[in-house]
Amino acid sequence: MRKIPLYSLLVGLTAVFLSCVSQKKVTSAKNRLASVDSQLIQHGNTLKDLDKQRTHKLEQNQIDDTANFMIQKFIDSTNSDINKLHDQNSIIIGTAVVNKDDWNRLVKSLIVSENTSKKINNKVLLLNDLINHNTVINLDQDVIFQPGQYTVAPAIEKAIGKFFEPAAKEIDQFIKKYPDFPLSLVITAKGYADGTAIAEGTTLYISLSERLKLNTDKSTAKELNKELSRARAQAVIDLFKKFASVWSANGNNVKNVLYLFEGKGDAMPDPKVADYRLDDPRRRVVLLFWSVFPE
Repeated sequence: MRKIPLYSLLVGLTAVFLSCVSQKKVTSAKNRLASVDSQLIQHGNTLKDLDKQRTHKLEQNQIDDTANFMIQKFIDSTNSDINKLHDQNSIIIGTAVVNKDDWNRLVKSLIVSENTSKKINNKVLLLNDLINHNTVINLDQDVIFQPGQYTVAPAIEKAIGKFFEPAAKEIDQFIKKYPDFPLSLVITAKGYADGTAIAEGTTLYISLSERLKLNTDKSTAKELNKELSRARAQAVIDLFKKFASVWSANGNNVKNVLYLFEGKGDAMPDPKVADYRLDDPRRRVVLLFWSVFPE
């Protein structure tokens, strides 16, 4: 019977021992990776639910087009990242780890997945908070603007804070709630008008026609009402920028602030209302939307 040298026996036993320890580590790491991967899938399901809520808010005119686009883009890109990482993790979890390279790849994937899951979880919480917030205020144009005007009366301008303060407080609290994120803030004003025609030859008619700069002799009622609603939305945004200028200069986690305005003319501001009249004052509103996004 051939004797096995003591040195070779020790090396063999050590290799078996290390292999056993490594396998325990591998099993533990794979279990952790599988657990994190499960969390990533759950984040993806949550994002799909939030996407449905986003669609509903858009249909109800409770979110502006820019915010809708940015939220949808964020959800889509995050879901794409989750799916890509899930596919990679599935391959690694199912691989029989037998060498150093495979072990290093498993450890690296575990670290990346854990860090990614934490970041996505925080962003999902932010988006869930944002989508479930009321991010629009309804401003009565008949209170802010005098009949036939699209500039704000000086007396109203001095007291405009009472109109903007609720939205400003909500935005400020939201920003402070997520100090670890670089954020973008989008403020959008949508102006609406009723369906009443603006009398030809009046000061308002002439002023709006000049703003439109049309080549035709006459402006249509739809064109004039849309320009009136646009001018009033612009006036509201200009006032809000003065009232809330702190966000663009305070050096906190808000990196970008975007102010937008658009005129919707005689479109209906609230899809849930079925009994709007031609001259209905409920149609003469400016809807002020705010949205916050992680960079």
